[in-house]
Formats: sequence, structure tokens, C-alpha cells
Amino acid sequence: MSMSFESEVEEARVDAPSISKSTFLMGCQCRKLLWFRYNAKDQIPAPDAQQQAVFDQGHEVGQLARQLFPGGIEVGQGIDDFDELLALTQQTLKQRRPLYEAAFAFNGGYARADILKPVGMDEWDLVEVKSTTSVKGIHLHDLAFQTFVLNGAGIKLRKSFLSRINPEFVRRGPIDPKQFFVLEDVTARASALSREIEGELDEMFKTMGLRQCPDVPIGPHCDDPYPCPLHEMCWSFLPDMNVIGLYRGGKKRFRLLSKGITALKDIADDFPLTDNQEIQRRTAITGQPHVDKPAIRAVLDGIKYPVSFLDFETFGTNS
Repeated sequence: MSMSFESEVEEARVDAPSISKSTFLMGCQCRKLLWFRYNAKDQIPAPDAQQQAVFDQGHEVGQLARQLFPGGIEVGQGIDDFDELLALTQQTLKQRRPLYEAAFAFNGGYARADILKPVGMDEWDLVEVKSTTSVKGIHLHDLAFQTFVLNGAGIKLRKSFLSRINPEFVRRGPIDPKQFFVLEDVTARASALSREIEGELDEMFKTMGLRQCPDVPIGPHCDDPYPCPLHEMCWSFLPDMNVIGLYRGGKKRFRLLSKGITALKDIADDFPLTDNQEIQRRTAITGQPHVDKPAIRAVLDGIKYPVSFLDFETFGTNS
């Protein structure tokens, strides 16, 4: 499911702080965001309507994935107390049934597993549900974090799976979860990454303990893998016509920023730009719009009447 910046369970306790998997992923993306999450949470903007729709869709996909493992138990629904959730999970494990949202803690990490499936006498399969059609690096970090926590908490994991959406699925009537989802075995990749989690947690705790917010320059990480909720705050220093707006600028935009160049008009004459980017720079300098009348005329002269136009839009929906 998509990462939510809303609180799941209070993962930062003053006496014994812990890092949930959602907070861990924030820390992987940006240490500044991690610091705000722990020290100035009230300054992180709430999700807007579009972000909330994505979160709701992820929740809906998660509920659907549970049908792949029927007869399960949702652990701690409506319970927010950290220790109570952990104790309830330990009791429920004894029933050897599929578990949804089971809670575990180890060495400062805290995770609630989407799905745990009992295997054999004492092993479990871990299933992480994502509303995506492919496996991404952030998903493997997510499962690596959970693997570290669950193994440390005494859970014998046999395999780790990513439950993702089948891109070839076509809906005809009610959704069949077995056709809608693909269970991809990512055990080896998640286990390899899990060896790095302890060191990453140590660094994150150091960041959380800083008296001042770390100075992290803006960069591609601000939108990768998710748009950062601090985006507006961190990018507010940019002028209206800034280098981030370079057409297909890629890494070139942040190379300019690293040189202290923020405005399009301040790009040096000898800096390599494409033709379209040079038009942008020249327009920013002169303040005059660029109109290529010969090119427009050539296009118009090539149109043979009668002419038909087709316009279409796409949109996401939960319906």
C-alpha cells in the first residue's frame, strides 16, 4: 500500500522511541523529513484530497488482498496502545491462522505486517501488499525492514512476498483476487537488504536526536519514491522562473542549483542547453514570449480540411 504520512500508531515515544516502517521509509527518502516527523510533526502538512484518495485506494487494495488468505484474524483493530498491540499479537500467533496487521518490535524498529501466513509447524510467510504493478526498490526496503524486525522478534520467516497488481488483469464483473494479484517471491532480495537495516536505524536515531533540523539540499529525492509533504517548505526559496522548470532538464537542473544558480535568467551563456531550454533562458532574460511564426504557419499549411479533433483524459478512480 502506498506510504501514508498519517500516524498509524504513535511510533515515537519520549522514553523509548521506535521507528515504524512508514517512518523508516521517510528516513530512507530524506533525513530532514525524518527529523520533522519526530521533532516537529505538527509542521508536516496533512495529505491533500488527491493524496488521501491514493491512501484510501491502497487501503482498499489491502482489504482485497486478504481474500487470498481467508479465515484470518485482524490483530488489534481499534487499539492504539503500543504495548497492548505487541502483547495481543503474541497471543494471536498461537492460533496459527493468517494474521492481518500483526505488530512486532525489535531494536528500535516497529512493524505491522500486512499479512502473515502460517507455514508448517512454526514458520510464517510474510506478504506485503502494494497497489502497484511492479516491484520497486522502496518495496524491497519496506520488506527488508519488516524482515529485520520480525526475525529479531523471534518470528521464523520462510519466505517474503510482494502482493502486487497484475497489469494484464481486465475486470469483467466482480474482482477475482487470484486474478487481480501477483504474489512475487522477493525473499532473497529482502533478506540481503535486511542486513543493512540495523546500521540505517542507528543513523536515523542520530538524526532524530539532533537539536536542529539537518540541512538537506533539495534534489530528485524530493519526489522519489513519493512526493514529500515538505516539498512546498523546502522549495519556497526558488524564484518564479527557476531552473527546476527546465524542459526535460533531468540532472542538469540540480547541477545548476549546486552552483548556486536558481533563476533561468542567470544561466551562463556557455552552459550547455538544448534548443528548447535556450528558448526558456532567453525568454526569462527578455521577459518577452517566444512565438515561432514560420513554424506555426508551416503546421497550419499542412492541415487538410475537413479536420476532426479527438481529445481524451484519464483519471484514477476507486469505483
